[in-house]
Parts: sequence; C-alpha cells; structure tokens
Amino acid sequence: MIPLSSDLTIISDPAALAERWTALERRVGGSFFLSWTWIGTWLDSLDTAPLLLSVTDASGQDIALGLFVRASERRRGLPVRQLRLHDTGITARDAITIEYNTLLCEPGMESAAWHAAMRSLRDFGRWDEIIVSGAGSDTADILDGLGTRTHRRAETTSAYVDLAALRGQGVTDAETYIATLGKNTRSQLRRSMRLYAERGPLRLESRHDVEGFFTELGEHHEAKWQAAGGAGATANLDYMTFHRRMIAQALPRGEVELLRASAGDRPFGWLYNFICRGRVLFYLSGFHTEDDNRLKPGLVTHALAIEHHLRQGAGIYDFMGGTNRYKTSLGQPGPDILAIALQRKTPVLMVENIARQLKTRLGR
Repeated sequence: MIPLSSDLTIISDPAALAERWTALERRVGGSFFLSWTWIGTWLDSLDTAPLLLSVTDASGQDIALGLFVRASERRRGLPVRQLRLHDTGITARDAITIEYNTLLCEPGMESAAWHAAMRSLRDFGRWDEIIVSGAGSDTADILDGLGTRTHRRAETTSAYVDLAALRGQGVTDAETYIATLGKNTRSQLRRSMRLYAERGPLRLESRHDVEGFFTELGEHHEAKWQAAGGAGATANLDYMTFHRRMIAQALPRGEVELLRASAGDRPFGWLYNFICRGRVLFYLSGFHTEDDNRLKPGLVTHALAIEHHLRQGAGIYDFMGGTNRYKTSLGQPGPDILAIALQRKTPVLMVENIARQLKTRLGR
C-alpha cells in the first residue's frame, strides 16, 4: 500500500487552493459537487475560512482534498462541536444540498485516503462529531470502517437512467425510451404527451436568460410548496445567490443547463440540471399545475430531457436523492444518499446514543 500523509490547515490563500484543487480535479475527475465550479462558489459564500484537509503521497502529490467548516449544534441543551465536510450547519445555506459528498480523491484510493485523513482529524481534536452530509452509500461504507462510531442522521434513495445502456439497446428517442418503462408509467406518459400535443408541437429548449428562466421556474416551484404550506428553494436568498454566482461561470462552459418544455406556445416544465463528465444531474424543477390530472408535466418534461440527452451522448441521467415515486418510475434505483456523523464518546453523545438505542428497541 502506498504510504499516505495528511494535514489539516486553515486556508490562507484561496487562489492557491483553486490552483491545487483544479489540478487534482483534472487528474481524478469526481462528481459535479466536488468540482471547483461548485466548491469554489461555496467557498466564496463562507464568512470564515474553512480547514483544508489534504492527503498526499510520499512525493508530496495530492491524493485527496476536502474542506471542513467548524460549527456547533445544541443537543439536550449542550453544545456539540462539529467539523462539517463541504457544508456549514446553517440550514438556509445548506439548502443548496450537496450530494455524492466525500473527499476529492484519486480513484481507488478512497478508503486509504479517509484513513489517512482521520489521523489528522483526530490530532486536531477540537470536535465531538464529524458530519458528512449527502454521502453516497460507498462513502458511508468507508466511514463505517474508520474505527469511530458512526450515526446515520438521514438517509434517502436515489434513481438514475442509464442512457449508455439504452443506446446500446437501440433506444434513441422518447417513444423508444417510454417503451422500456412499466405499464402504468408508459400509459400515463403516452396519454399525457398526446393531450399536450393537442395544444401544439412538443418541444424542449435550452434557455440562457437566467433571470427570466428562474422567474418562470420559481413561480411554479413556489406554488407547489405554498400549496403544501411551506416555502420552496427559490424563496431562499442564500440559495439563489449561490446559484446565480455559479451559473454565471458554469453556463458558458456547458456545466449547467436550463431547459423549458412547451406544447405549442404554452410552457409547462422547467429543469435546472448540472452536466459533468457525461453525467446529467437533475437538480431543480418547476411544473405548471394542470386542471386535467391526466396531464403529467413532470413526467413529460423529464422524458423530453432524457430524449435530448440520449441524442447528445450523455451516459447517465441522474435524478439524485429523494423518494419521489416518479424517479423510480422513470429510472432504476441508485445508491442511497446519507448524512453520516462520526462521533467521539462525549457525555452528551453517549446519552443521545443510549436514548436512540432505547427508542429503537421500544419501536420493535
């Protein structure tokens, strides 16, 4: 095994970090959420400098990098000190919802890098728990094996469409894609597309007017949340500030897309997606509420987007985390997405763990 060293330092030179991060990213790839497009925008939004965790080999070459924010939560009236990987612990700011969160790392070195990282994190010492929100199930398995007690704070499923496999089966458009789906989904989609086509030709267009796009998407996104008694993502100032900054860089580079589906001259669906190394990640949507429940704007918009990316050559259309039924209706199950806490044996966390175990036993 290659010997690895790790270090944990406060960031003092963001420009140097950008150069170092992008050099590693060019070499190893990684998810969109670990790209400098996302991480650099997030770093610019922070009030205080985070800690840089670096894992290097014997030659000093970076093997893995990650950014930890110091935070605190009150539990049972007592403060719990946290180190949080790529999020802040501030609900409004973390509404951007990182997924596939882990260290940016050389492929095949993830477990070794995390073990090396934990040496520096333990030596740093000023934490009761380390939080990794939005971790994939493969990362969760690695964290479970680090020799520190883990607690799964939240867990959800994900789903995706394997576009490369579909093309290999001769699937090239919406109709042949729909033919691969379950009977009920096929029926709903075909009927809905037929009814929409009565308004005029179905089309999917890319938008570049960012403010106009989010005005339209936000109207329908918020209407859905307001009907449920809440507020949606586009009503969150921190959320929209982050995405405006990121889109300004990412849209010209083709790293995000803004899609609008219409029937004739009547728009009914809006999608904000990320594009990264052949993977399309569905992130945010807005759909016009139809009086006729036979019209399924969400299903149709995603089917049109899947058709678009079948033709464009993407490998995966990723619905990401969430238990929404339409995701598994249109795709296949993906990895679980979890929020993991690595916990020291402090009094408050030990009491909390005993209470959790008792609750589990009583619930059986």
